Amino acid sequence: MQRVENLGLLEWGIWAYDRTPATEIIAERPDATVVNLGGFEHPEEPFVVALSILEDLWARRHERRPIMIVIDEAHNFCAPDLESELAPEIRSQIIRIAAEGRKYGLWLLLSTQRPSRILSQCDNLALMRMSSSADLDELLKTLSYAPEDIARVSPSFRQGQALFAGGFIEAPQRVQMRQRITEEGGADVSVPT
Repeated sequence: MQRVENLGLLEWGIWAYDRTPATEIIAERPDATVVNLGGFEHPEEPFVVALSILEDLWARRHERRPIMIVIDEAHNFCAPDLESELAPEIRSQIIRIAAEGRKYGLWLLLSTQRPSRILSQCDNLALMRMSSSADLDELLKTLSYAPEDIARVSPSFRQGQALFAGGFIEAPQRVQMRQRITEEGGADVSVPT
């Protein structure tokens, strides 16, 4: 306890105290739970929260209660060159869930604009517009089931177009999403001119 106090961990803004912990909220399986891991004062805080949630989901895996775990900007948690002491633990937990989680109903979706910095254990691909030829080369080298001829035209994809490939689709194909049927909740931050 003295080390915790010396490091100032009790002053971090991540502790639930008298509120319901995120892990308990997620365990109730609401339709959706968004855990925003941005904007913390201390750089280790998002890693502690992410690891806590992933470890709790893995510990409850035998309940076999399906859940889709979406990690946006996944390179912030999966990249091999992260300097956080917790990064290897998070990577290990993500790899475990990616490799074994489906049989327990733990589905993992990693979203990133930097695929060359994340895991190669992807069974499925939804490739949208990708303008970096280096990232595209790495992706094609890593994910052999992605058809190169379609992937190479991804820089010209319009909004809503993607390449789907992998086990979740019978054959790789270029798709066009329909217009959204729900109200858009997020938006980019406008830049003053």
